Amino acid sequence: MLRCLLGLLNLEVNLKEILTARGGLKEIMGDVLRVLYLFSGTLWLPELITELTGFKRTLGEEADIPKRKKVEDAVNLLNMTGLVSVRPGIRATASSKGEKTFLISLVRKDEVLTHLSFDEKVRKYHQAWRDALQSMKNIRCT
Repeated sequence: MLRCLLGLLNLEVNLKEILTARGGLKEIMGDVLRVLYLFSGTLWLPELITELTGFKRTLGEEADIPKRKKVEDAVNLLNMTGLVSVRPGIRATASSKGEKTFLISLVRKDEVLTHLSFDEKVRKYHQAWRDALQSMKNIRCT
């Protein structure tokens, strides 16, 4: 029981540390968690990389878009901490064979969701989408 509580306490510290990081691999780890949160907890690795790029651009952080290798490193570290799971699989594509890749999923959704529901970057991302949709609503076709 004590071991379980210590594990949860360690998760709490690691999660807060990851989500407040500014720069480096920990920030990429936090952004990976944010993107998974925004997309219902599971994405294929190529989709994760694409959506992470979109997330960073939406927030005006184009200069901080990580390279594929850094995202893979972040996913591997998150997997080692137990925050995500990584499963090999075949992603459907236009080809008949599909694409061999990895399915990335949040493991401890409750803890992550609790923290991310109040996360500043997630809030800014949601606001950017609300603003974009509102401006589209005001467009008139003639």
